[in-house]
Amino acid sequence: MFCPRCRDEFRSGFTHCASCDVDLVDSLDQVPEPVSTPSRAAVEPVLPVAMAEYCGFLVLDDAREARDKLSLQGMRSDILIRQIEDDTTSGRTQEEYWLRVERNAFVQAAKLLGYDAAESHEEEEVACGDCGHRVAPEETFCASCGARFEDD
Repeated sequence: MFCPRCRDEFRSGFTHCASCDVDLVDSLDQVPEPVSTPSRAAVEPVLPVAMAEYCGFLVLDDAREARDKLSLQGMRSDILIRQIEDDTTSGRTQEEYWLRVERNAFVQAAKLLGYDAAESHEEEEVACGDCGHRVAPEETFCASCGARFEDD
């Protein structure tokens, strides 16, 4: 399966290109080559956007639903698919789906998707090592920049 716009190849089972928001085709033979006139995007460099993992899902449709909610509000996000080993003795792998959002839109995404940070007392807060934002010690991520915290 191929995307007729970006021409990326997808493995069997996929029917839609999430990047281009178009249906996939079986072959690129009938798809005309893109016109080579320079577009505005080709003239102006696209700066990379820092993305932060917002949350994980075990069901792809749940991740897509969250991504669609953000998209309706004009917020850019993507879904990262990871293979993880099943913790049973079967040795099978399964997939988990991580919704990633732009770091500068992390707080808005959290509010839109229903995440409410627990209220914390100022004297109990610590500074995020990445941006300096004050966070409660029990938090697993910075609501300002999206940085994830590991347990010591």
